[in-house]
Amino acid sequence: MTEKYDSKTIFFHWSCALLILGLWGLGQTIDFFPRGLPRVSARSTHILLGLVLWFLLVLRFSWRRKGGAKLPPAMTGVQGKLAIGAHHMLYLLMFVVLVLGIWATWVRGDNIFNLFKIPAFDPGNKELKMWVTELHGWMANTLLIFAGLHALMALWHRFVKKDQVFFRMWPRAVSPQLSDSGKRVR
Repeated sequence: MTEKYDSKTIFFHWSCALLILGLWGLGQTIDFFPRGLPRVSARSTHILLGLVLWFLLVLRFSWRRKGGAKLPPAMTGVQGKLAIGAHHMLYLLMFVVLVLGIWATWVRGDNIFNLFKIPAFDPGNKELKMWVTELHGWMANTLLIFAGLHALMALWHRFVKKDQVFFRMWPRAVSPQLSDSGKRVR
């Protein structure tokens, strides 16, 4: 049987992945919404989902430290160190994007679902608003590129190396039962 992560670790992984994709897509399209309530709602949803992602990451790190499965690296040597470094880079990018998102919200000031306003840090400083928003977007794009490379490497393990690494982060319900040799168990 292949070594697998526990169900909570898998849940946190896929919840964060889906939220990141959704946040990126919404972030790319906020300005397409008509001004007024539609755009306020889109931006408010983006901010709220960003806070949900922040909360999930805190829970994920806590779980990883206290109870989550710790599997050995899938590869050794330089490839193993690169994989570990890539995972650390993904976590760092998630953190940086979220911090920049909070900073952008504070610098820009926002109306949250027309329920309350977050006052702008420096209302007249359009250059600062643009710079922070651009940096947040650029880092979000960088995160998405790294996540895409992460997904490509998982597919490489599955279809080129034909090892069991691909299935370590899949729920048991969708993972085939594999023997130690990587062959499907019937």
